Amino acid sequence: MGLANQMKSLSEEMLSSFKERVKDNEALVADVAEKMKQYRDEQEETAKKISNNAAELKKTLDSGEKDRLGKYAQLIGSIQKDIDSIEKEVKDLIQDFSKARTVLASDLNKFFTEENTARAQNEKSRMAEYELYIGKISAEVSSIFNYTNEMLERFGTEHKEMSDELRAELNKTRNERFEYTHALLKSIQERIADIGNENLNAARKLKKDMDQGEADRLKEYNTLFERISREVTELRTSTASLLDNCSADRAEGAGYWKEMQEKIAAIRSGGEVVTSDKIEKPVVKVAEKTEIKAVINELPVFEEKMPVVNIETPQVASESTLEEKILQYINSHHEGVKVSDMEEPLHETRMKIGFAAKCLLDAGKVSKVENLYYPIKKTFK
Repeated sequence: MGLANQMKSLSEEMLSSFKERVKDNEALVADVAEKMKQYRDEQEETAKKISNNAAELKKTLDSGEKDRLGKYAQLIGSIQKDIDSIEKEVKDLIQDFSKARTVLASDLNKFFTEENTARAQNEKSRMAEYELYIGKISAEVSSIFNYTNEMLERFGTEHKEMSDELRAELNKTRNERFEYTHALLKSIQERIADIGNENLNAARKLKKDMDQGEADRLKEYNTLFERISREVTELRTSTASLLDNCSADRAEGAGYWKEMQEKIAAIRSGGEVVTSDKIEKPVVKVAEKTEIKAVINELPVFEEKMPVVNIETPQVASESTLEEKILQYINSHHEGVKVSDMEEPLHETRMKIGFAAKCLLDAGKVSKVENLYYPIKKTFK
């Protein structure tokens, strides 16, 4: 409310200045009236003297007429000069007041224009920073997916190379002696058993690590997007509050300015000065805040063929019912559906539907081509 207080104090200062100038003009008019009264008194005294000294003045009329007329003209000239100077001072005061009012209005318009421009630039910079932050998050999630795919692909390649080496070694020992072959086969069987146990233990450990890593990643992912949504909501709320305060401030300032104008008009017309309590203050209608929906772009999903490793995808208890609804909806639309197409029939936000559809895709219950989800037609064993 700083602008309204400044406008109120400015209007009070201008009103007090105008009242002081009116008082000065009234004092000036009183001085002129007093001088005129003194002039009339002097004329009356002069008339009495002329009446009393009529006989003497008649004798010396020819010689003294020119002097008397000169003095009378000089006195009238001095009075006229005083009146002209008073009129000039009043005009100068009115012109100065008009110029000061014009300069003040120009300064106010310039101030409001600069404030609007600065506010628009700040809004653009905040939106640019938000888009940059979302891009960084998408790049980090993509790098996590790429690293996981590379690690699984390298595991499959190493397993295949180890099998090829073992097969080549067995082929080289076919023509050797039976006893050596028998002992070698026995040792190979033992080694194969050890490798099988090691692979089984490694697979169990990898399954456990990936389950824990997926759960932690989903938890961090949900926490990050909740924080982003909360920050966006706070930013929009603070912006709306700032605009509401600015509108109320301007309306109150306009009320104070109107009050000052009415007081000046009342003083000029000699009528009653309307106080601030009698002036109806403008009512500022603040638009209801509309619901803010954070629209988050769907993150890229990589559909690369993986080696057959049975990994259970961690499920969130609150999303189980939503996943069933999404699965039924996708199975009933063989032509494919988008995440945005399921918002209205399922009455859920795009972010929740996208997360649940991603879980179904990871579990192998649906397939995805570009932005369309399709039901599974074939089962790969």
